[in-house]
Amino acid sequence: MKIAVIVFPGSNCDIDLYEALHAVCHADVEYVSHRETSLTGFDAVMLPGGFSYGDYLRAGAIARFTNIMPAIVKMANAGKPVFGTCNGFQILTEAGLLPGALKRNDNQRFICRTIPLEVVNNQTIFTTQYCSRERIALPIAHADGSYYADEETLDRLEANNQVVFRYAAENPNGSLRNIAGITNERGNVLGMMPHPERAVEAILGSVDGLRLFKSLLENGKVRTEA
Repeated sequence: MKIAVIVFPGSNCDIDLYEALHAVCHADVEYVSHRETSLTGFDAVMLPGGFSYGDYLRAGAIARFTNIMPAIVKMANAGKPVFGTCNGFQILTEAGLLPGALKRNDNQRFICRTIPLEVVNNQTIFTTQYCSRERIALPIAHADGSYYADEETLDRLEANNQVVFRYAAENPNGSLRNIAGITNERGNVLGMMPHPERAVEAILGSVDGLRLFKSLLENGKVRTEA
């Protein structure tokens, strides 16, 4: 399974994603510039956190128009795994690959700390190594992380089991229905505000993010071999 980590101007978690996959999971992973127009040969794509284009206009609003985005949309439409964390989640919503939007945190402040989460759906390609309703701990680091959608969209997300992670014990940013991560209807596109790539080794304070990448690699291997 060959994985692309997209690098936008202002990305600051691209190295974290790369090392989580390469050094810890021993995956075949490469950096791909936002200037590229093709993802031929890749089986999955990762959109990192950070501040693409300085979050001018809106977080992710400019990155959504970069050269690489049509190739990412093509992969998503082909059913290949597409993952975005933090700014990557924001880009996925701006590109229309995920419903809803991320707005300013309710307290109007940047938040950076480890937060308890509940695994709501452990049947996605990204979460099969978790238990349903399991509590895990992952870091967050964002100012625009409050998930918003209209009531009809929220009800549809719930009905289709597209809510994958919720904030547990506390809601740090005001996200509606405590939503921390969602998939598209097909289940191959996952966006989440917390950073699993920052929780893959005990020295980092948690290994709860590791199983997300192991789930992807395990399920992706089955797909590529089939």
